[in-house]
Amino acid sequence: MRNMPKVIGTGKDVYNLLGMVQAGKLEAAELREAIGGIEEVKYIFVPVIAISEDKRYITANYLAEAAKGAKVLCEGKEYTIKSVEHIAVEPMTAAETEEETTEAKEEKQTVIGVNADLEVTAEKVGVENPVNILDTIGITQAELDSIKGVLAKYE
Repeated sequence: MRNMPKVIGTGKDVYNLLGMVQAGKLEAAELREAIGGIEEVKYIFVPVIAISEDKRYITANYLAEAAKGAKVLCEGKEYTIKSVEHIAVEPMTAAETEEETTEAKEEKQTVIGVNADLEVTAEKVGVENPVNILDTIGITQAELDSIKGVLAKYE
């Protein structure tokens, strides 16, 4: 077995690795994990501060990338953003932060409304990255899905 490369820079690299799996020179699980890593970069993850009682709104730290119509990933499920609101919150006092700053800095949070009920236990939420990693490396999601289908035969 050969070692998995540290960086997959192009879609052609993914196809070359698939060839190595098919030739028995690389474990299918390693390539599946690398593809999962590529897919995860499609999202910018932030911790969830709160989820509304009706399970339709997520509050997170300020996230400029959140936009109506974009996709969010929460606990492995993909949702569509229906509304975005940036709200100002009171900054922590110097006693709470143990810092002596004279400048009051406004802090913001982002409230994201989604199209379906969320999981109550969500710890992080991923907002679609405006820079599409798949375009950057030159492969489509359909091609990645196809490769994952082929990998299933080798696991």
